[in-house]
Amino acid sequence: MTLKTYHKIRLGMVVVTAFVFSQFLVLRNFFVPIAVLGLSSLTLFYLRKKVDAVMADERDYRIGGRSALLAIHLTSWIGAIAAFVLYALGGKNPSCQPIAMTLALSVCVLMLTYSAVFKFYGKHPPKDEKRD
Repeated sequence: MTLKTYHKIRLGMVVVTAFVFSQFLVLRNFFVPIAVLGLSSLTLFYLRKKVDAVMADERDYRIGGRSALLAIHLTSWIGAIAAFVLYALGGKNPSCQPIAMTLALSVCVLMLTYSAVFKFYGKHPPKDEKRD
């Protein structure tokens, strides 16, 4: 399969998945959208393996790693500052405190997950990135 064909199929699957997902959410059926999302992800994963062309090179992975690191740093900083501000506003508006706690917990989980994955990849690099 060519890369162009794969991109066309992927675009069509995204449109169909988004349509089915939104329609079933409107109907308040939450199991079908999860199944459709999982099925479309597995189908795209299978089709990706059938593509003959190069889909990404080392430069793409390096740029992706840098952008992911920056996105996690920015999200952590913005989330922590927003949590502090919302917690400070909790005296005037009691509904801000649960939001602040949820945001703070989410930021902590994000940073812990990133640290765990970073440590894991430090000890067990992916097969295509093995160090000599």
